[in-house]
Amino acid sequence: MPQLNVVERSAIAAPEATRVTAVFDLDRTITSRGNFTPFLLFCLRRRGGLARGMAAVIGHMAAYVLKLIDRKTLKERMLAATIAGASRSELVRLAEAFVDQVMAQDLRPGARRAIEQHQAAGHNLVMVTACFDFLAERIGRRLGFDAVISTRSIWDCHARLMAGIDGDNCYGPAKIAALQSVQPLMKGCHVVVYSDHHTDVPLFELANEAVAVNPSRKLRRLAVARRWRVEDWMR
Repeated sequence: MPQLNVVERSAIAAPEATRVTAVFDLDRTITSRGNFTPFLLFCLRRRGGLARGMAAVIGHMAAYVLKLIDRKTLKERMLAATIAGASRSELVRLAEAFVDQVMAQDLRPGARRAIEQHQAAGHNLVMVTACFDFLAERIGRRLGFDAVISTRSIWDCHARLMAGIDGDNCYGPAKIAALQSVQPLMKGCHVVVYSDHHTDVPLFELANEAVAVNPSRKLRRLAVARRWRVEDWMR
C-alpha cells in the first residue's frame, strides 16, 4: 500500500465534513533557517555599516546566551543596532528583496509540498511565528496563507521603524494567545500543527494532529514519547 501524503493522512484523521486548519511555524519549519538575523545582515550589507552592526548584534546575542536579557529585549536591541530609523518605504524595498531570496533558496521542499497539498484540499492556512511582521507577512502572502500572526513592529509618526515590539514577542506560549485573533479559522476545525522546535509544544497540545518537522533534539524526544508524527522536509 503506498504511503499517504500529509493531507491524505490529515483527511483520514479528521471527521468527515470537518473543516481543517493547518498551522505552520516559519523559521526552520517552512524555511531552512531563521529569518530575522539574516535579514538584519542583508540590510547592513545593502545600507553599509556591516562590520559595526554585526559586532553589536554578536554582543547582544552573547548577552542573551548568558541570560542577561530576554528574547524580546534581544530583538529590540538588535533592531536598535541595525535598521531602527529606516523609513517604511526603504524597509519595504529591503524586505521584498530579502524575501525574493527566501523564496528562491530557503524554502524547505517538504514545506512547499505540504502547503500546496493543504491548499488543494481547501484547508485553512495559518502561519504563527516569532518573525517580524515586515518579513512574515510577505512570505505568507507569497505562499498563499489565509492569515499570518507574527511579532509586530512599531513605527513612529514619520513612518520610521522604531527599536521596539508592539505587545509580546510571538514566541512559545505567546503564540496561543495570538491565535485568538484568527478564531474564525480555528473554532470547530480539525487543527494540524507543524513546527521544528520544542517551544511550540503548547501549539502541539492544542492540535488534533501534531507534526514535528526536522525537530530539535528535545522535540524529537517528546514526539516519540507522545506519538506525534515526525517528518523530514529537507528533501
